[in-house]
Amino acid sequence: MPPRYVELIRPDPTGVVDPAQLPHDLPFNLVPRDFFRTVEDIHEVLHDLNTMMHQRGYQRMEELLDPAGFSGMISRTGASRLARASHALVVNRRHNGYPDLIVDGQYPANSVQRGEGGLEIKASRSGRSWQTHGPRAGWFCVFQFALDEREEVALFDREPTRVLAVLVAELDLDDWNWQPAKEGKIRSGTASMRASGVAKCRAGAVWVDPPYQNEHEGLLTKARFDAFRDDAPRLVEQRMREGDVTVDAMAEALLSISPGDIDVTKRRVRSTLANLRKAARADLIDKEWRLLGTAEVVAKPVVEE
Repeated sequence: MPPRYVELIRPDPTGVVDPAQLPHDLPFNLVPRDFFRTVEDIHEVLHDLNTMMHQRGYQRMEELLDPAGFSGMISRTGASRLARASHALVVNRRHNGYPDLIVDGQYPANSVQRGEGGLEIKASRSGRSWQTHGPRAGWFCVFQFALDEREEVALFDREPTRVLAVLVAELDLDDWNWQPAKEGKIRSGTASMRASGVAKCRAGAVWVDPPYQNEHEGLLTKARFDAFRDDAPRLVEQRMREGDVTVDAMAEALLSISPGDIDVTKRRVRSTLANLRKAARADLIDKEWRLLGTAEVVAKPVVEE
């Protein structure tokens, strides 16, 4: 009897998202079903490889490869399949080149260390802690997968690795936090996706495994609230510059971009004002909120969508 982990997972096509429900058009003539077919390919590759490894007396690929190597195998499989589906993209031939998929013929020998356009592919077990080697603006695709690592269960009886969701979004540089490499350390700097980027990716889901749908929706909601919290200081300061000097006025102005109702928005405005007061950027003067010192100056134009 073969081990449980070699079972072929058949992804559910009912998880394919209607293109009309997406917040944006997909790039390079890709459609949600292309990503679903890619999930099918990933599951088939894992099934075939682990079946062969078991027959030859090896452990599953998940044990033979380190975490980064296994994620890399999944992302590479996804990139190869999407390149065939788009007819415009090819796999970047440069080792560790960015992005993983580039427009065919845009660069000599279809190889570039750091290019423009294209589609970057990430594969991760995490639901939101996604990282790259540097902040990048462009199209990103995240294959989120589940890997059974339960130590209390025999390897023979562990569940096969499966893709849970495929998320696609166009990100800005502001959607990343940058942590430079520490002096004397071998590890390079790391860019971590901010809540704003996670919210964009979750909102741009093109396929979600139906049993995972509720968790996906919960993570999307959390990311939206976290993104609004992170951006609240800038938004509140902007409202004060435009003449809103009460909590009610600020909340009303921000309600259209808030992930919550008016009461939730008011609580966020009050919390933000308290923090701005502690930072000596704002104060309550004659029952009106006013900016202080350098907070009165805008470094660059602010645009609300």
